[in-house]
Amino acid sequence: MPHVGSEIDANFYRLIHQMLEVRRDVGVQNRRCEERRQFVAAQRIAAWDGSRFPDPEQFVPVQCHDLTRRGFSFLISAEPRFSDLIVEFGVPPQSFHVGARVVRTVPVIRFPSGELRQANRFDDPAATIGPNGEQGVPMYLVGCRFTRRLHRPS
Repeated sequence: MPHVGSEIDANFYRLIHQMLEVRRDVGVQNRRCEERRQFVAAQRIAAWDGSRFPDPEQFVPVQCHDLTRRGFSFLISAEPRFSDLIVEFGVPPQSFHVGARVVRTVPVIRFPSGELRQANRFDDPAATIGPNGEQGVPMYLVGCRFTRRLHRPS
């Protein structure tokens, strides 16, 4: 008889694999040793203390940027003040929750075209102007590593 925890993990990784396959046509960015796929989708996150599951109103929408089997990244307007979070993938009642840990935060300028440019400083107005004169928005690209699959308490 298989261990329940490993069956849950297998199901989670199967779901992530399916999400990656669905977005195969969007494009591939191989910046690291594992395959990273663009994942431009709004999902919800909540800061997590590692024990108590956040209330539904504590979840906020974020724009995801990319996805791998081990983690994901998202854009947020302010530097995160948390190191652990829960991400809700999908839409209830078909959603699932995953614990994650912030491993990297990078200041970026996001342009209307979708292009991201790493920013050294947000106080330089010239840094927010794109090559075609478009106005960019200062944001943070937050890279996270998945830690475990979670279930919302009933």
